[in-house]
Amino acid sequence: QITEKMEPWLKSQKGLPAAERKRYEDQLDVYHAILGVYRSRPDPLPEDAREEVQRLIGNLQLLGQPPDEVMQQIQPAEPPEGGECMEDFMKAMGLGESLGAGEQDLLQKLTNDPEELTKVMKDLSAGFSDEGCKQQ
Repeated sequence: QITEKMEPWLKSQKGLPAAERKRYEDQLDVYHAILGVYRSRPDPLPEDAREEVQRLIGNLQLLGQPPDEVMQQIQPAEPPEGGECMEDFMKAMGLGESLGAGEQDLLQKLTNDPEELTKVMKDLSAGFSDEGCKQQ
């Protein structure tokens, strides 16, 4: 979804400084590479493909956040009256019973606070070495 919104946004930004344009183009290239891995490999992804996606996500983190305008376009809208809420989603995904109250609260918080989610993802990616995960 982000590629569908980012491509036209990038084309419409005529006065974007060259360095920013390059960064956003690089982000778009990485998003396309990630999609390519998922589209070309069976589900579930084999280990080598998962490692490739992990490497690409690490590269994406180094490129920073996508443009705010694009992120606003892809953020899910609040559910309409009677629509699906976080609790409904968790039940549909089979997570209602398997997660503790603390884990459910954390998921709810991260869902409601994109900045906190970004911080958590950066903290997680910082914990990965460039070599990827090694099984002991």
